[in-house]
Amino acid sequence: MNSLVKQIGPINEIRLYIPKRYRRFPEYDGSLPAVPDGITIVRPDEDMGPASKVLFAAREFRGKDVQILFCDDDKVFEPDWASTLFTAQKQRPNECVALIGKDVPSDFAQSTSFLPKAVRKRKLTLALRARRLRYKVAKKVFRDAGARRPMPTLIERGGYTDVLQGLGGVVVKPEFFDDLAYDIPKVLWAVDDYWLSGMLALKGIPIYLPAGLAEPFSTDATEVSSLFLATIEGADRVQANRRCIEYMQENFNIWR
Repeated sequence: MNSLVKQIGPINEIRLYIPKRYRRFPEYDGSLPAVPDGITIVRPDEDMGPASKVLFAAREFRGKDVQILFCDDDKVFEPDWASTLFTAQKQRPNECVALIGKDVPSDFAQSTSFLPKAVRKRKLTLALRARRLRYKVAKKVFRDAGARRPMPTLIERGGYTDVLQGLGGVVVKPEFFDDLAYDIPKVLWAVDDYWLSGMLALKGIPIYLPAGLAEPFSTDATEVSSLFLATIEGADRVQANRRCIEYMQENFNIWR
């Protein structure tokens, strides 16, 4: 989380939402982690699952002209990450802006958007290969513990996608989510990306991916109780994502 407090540009507040009780971890005793100066811990009574990182803030600031940038707390971000995403969303005030996104699986779902799709980079550039070689030398030869593996730039040409991926950072406005977004059904509460993206699609809010931003660096915390690898209420991540898509198809005629 140190990379969050080192962001350049105007940021009013950085919040870490930790509910008083966790659905996934009923044994949680309520203890709080140490966090860097500049981060405020907020303690909601309920646990809305991984979407808690944005829905509580969106409800609190509804009716106010603010931008909310949400992300995962196990990533390391470049210093201009927040300011770049804020600027991109300011240029598209009626759109969501995300660093990383994906389209719904084409084998059983269809995009509801006719906007031009983001073009993803297909190959590692020579420059990135060179930076990664320097990283290996620093890590293995000079034993530089602070060296970080250079990450690729994901989007070659900016455009739209069906599903935001919160791990890279996403900017929204509070009014993008209405009361329906808080009524999350069983199993689906464990799915944030598809649930939030479906709620945006229902309101006709596109998800835009800017070009030229690097994927964030993952910390060791990524391997601790990873949601991606978890089975919750009998559904693993792939199954839960599919159930969420099917819910959107059946109830809102989205992604059919």
